[in-house]
Amino acid sequence: MNPIIQKDCEYILDRVDLSLLKNKRVLITGANGFLGQHLVSAIVVANRTKKINCKVTCISLHGPNAIAQEYLSDNKITFKKIDLAKPFHISGTFDYIFHAAGYGQPSKFAKDPLATIAINVDATRKLLELAEHLGGTFVFFSSGEVYGEMPRGMRSFKESYAGNSPFDGPRAVYAASKRLGESLALSIAREHGIHAKIVRLTHVYGPGMPADDRRVMSDFIRNALRDKTIRLLDRGVSVKTYGYSADIIAMIFFAALHGKEEVYNIGGRDTMSIKGLAERVGKQCGASVKIPRRTSKEVFVGKDLSVMKLDLSRIKREMHGFSFTPFNVGLRKTIAWMRVLKGN
Repeated sequence: MNPIIQKDCEYILDRVDLSLLKNKRVLITGANGFLGQHLVSAIVVANRTKKINCKVTCISLHGPNAIAQEYLSDNKITFKKIDLAKPFHISGTFDYIFHAAGYGQPSKFAKDPLATIAINVDATRKLLELAEHLGGTFVFFSSGEVYGEMPRGMRSFKESYAGNSPFDGPRAVYAASKRLGESLALSIAREHGIHAKIVRLTHVYGPGMPADDRRVMSDFIRNALRDKTIRLLDRGVSVKTYGYSADIIAMIFFAALHGKEEVYNIGGRDTMSIKGLAERVGKQCGASVKIPRRTSKEVFVGKDLSVMKLDLSRIKREMHGFSFTPFNVGLRKTIAWMRVLKGN
């Protein structure tokens, strides 16, 4: 296993007890995705070091990626190539289902809204049928975008906030389908005795980002390493909060296995503007930052929420003093990963 990923997995296992997965059957959709591959990696390491004997079925649109190739010899890990945006069949029964599949990159969900709806709604309903038979646990990966714009005077979004997400615009299909996916999961779970967990995520970064990832962090690091210049697509005034991947995966596992509530905000604590992020990346990579005179005409540019910050008090309270990876440390590890992808 890549040493950066290996250390992060060990870090996750030190922070959350995965013993409830002992001898269990787990299904992970989006297993090739950024978060999905970290879930699989952590279980692989737990199988090796904690002897939990957890069997994992990994679902992805494409065949196993570079990280997943390392697990092909592990008979407890099975990969299946399935397009969840189309009618599908998955055989078997599962104790835990992590539905992490979906288009998290604005450039993708804005260009394929029907597939976005199919994965967040239709596939969610189908996967819930697999959980109904055992009364298992279904974990739906939602988004902080379901809250919409932050009202004036509000410092962060609590899980109880109903949201004001718009239903028009190029990004609306993502938030709206996530909201419906949440409702489906909770409604069906209560009716059939399933344990549903909703994790609302925002802006995760870290090692494991694919070479072609189009989210802002990846774009900035890739351009900084390649061109020594980061060119923004707009003025970069939107404010985001970033969470390091190992922290996020630890919180997801805790919510799924030990959480007392149904809905959890999951994220980081490092809040900064897009321009501020570019400057932090540029400083570590020795790159300059260029601000355009005119905003890019890309359909998703300038349409994101102006401020996104989640209230994490619920998950932090249950995890008893959760500590976050410092941003400079997480960024340094992410840049090291991207250098490996570049071959530098």
